[in-house]
Amino acid sequence: MNKSNNRGFSLVELLVVISIIGILSSIAVVSLNTARTKARDALRKGDMAQIRTAMNLYYDDNQGYPVCGTWVDNTEPYGATADQPGADCFSGIAADPPVTLAKELTGGTRPYLASLPKDPRNPTNSAGVSIAYLYRYVSNGMDYALVYQLEEEPGIDQIIRGW
Repeated sequence: MNKSNNRGFSLVELLVVISIIGILSSIAVVSLNTARTKARDALRKGDMAQIRTAMNLYYDDNQGYPVCGTWVDNTEPYGATADQPGADCFSGIAADPPVTLAKELTGGTRPYLASLPKDPRNPTNSAGVSIAYLYRYVSNGMDYALVYQLEEEPGIDQIIRGW
């Protein structure tokens, strides 16, 4: 009587199991990246809602919005471009005039925000880091535009206009 004691797995069985694990892990990584993108976009939308509320409070107290940049009527993004001064009006890197959303909404005796939100992909809000993921602002005092982009819709400006 010839008894064979096969203990363990064959090489083919091990390769099949390893390839199945590899496929499942790559699907999980792709799903995780999609979830991260959606989370960053949700944060951007939340940031803009927070700024919009602060802008409305500012308007109620001052009968106008902080003036910065050159307002271009009826042409999106209304002057809030990725180059000067749209980005500078938001963060205050080198705004001219030196009125910035950060200074107006976070300073003074009644700050409307503890700190100005920053894009999760561009925490310095610098065009040198990213032109796409840049929070921008422009206002003539009676109208304003907040401009940003979502990762789910690259290249398309999302515009919040207040008046």
